[in-house]
Amino acid sequence: MTSIEPVRRAVPASEGEREQMEAAFRAALEQLPANTGVTYVVRQLARPLFEVGWVWGVRTGHTGPALADVPLPPHTFGTALSNVAAALDDESGPCIGQLVSYHGSQECCHGRYWVTQIDRQLDAQGRESVRYRLSGYTRGELRTALSGVHAESVTALPQHFQMP
Repeated sequence: MTSIEPVRRAVPASEGEREQMEAAFRAALEQLPANTGVTYVVRQLARPLFEVGWVWGVRTGHTGPALADVPLPPHTFGTALSNVAAALDDESGPCIGQLVSYHGSQECCHGRYWVTQIDRQLDAQGRESVRYRLSGYTRGELRTALSGVHAESVTALPQHFQMP
């Protein structure tokens, strides 16, 4: 009878690997624009995924460029986190960086905007309240146009923000 035990035993991340990962995770978060609005919940969900990728890279020798201070393009990490945020949204509401049509109570502001922040809170009864920050893109940057926008005041459109 042959043994089916693996040749190598699994080893959890070392303290050094975890320290490197934490520094790399912080550096990646710092690359995000200040108004991205990545919530604490999304960061906590993304951290273990980042750790697995980082430790895998360390153990296979593929983190050299990251350690040599060659950052990824800023949109790479932002896109990954917005995908995590979108996965959290069990409704089909817009995600960060998505174009929406605003049709709320401020009729003078009706139009198309980019979602730059999503705030989720629970009320006293445990129901979730979702509010959006909407921005316009002018003079090479996103500028807040509306904040505290209710979910029923926007319709998600299929376009997603990409730097020109």
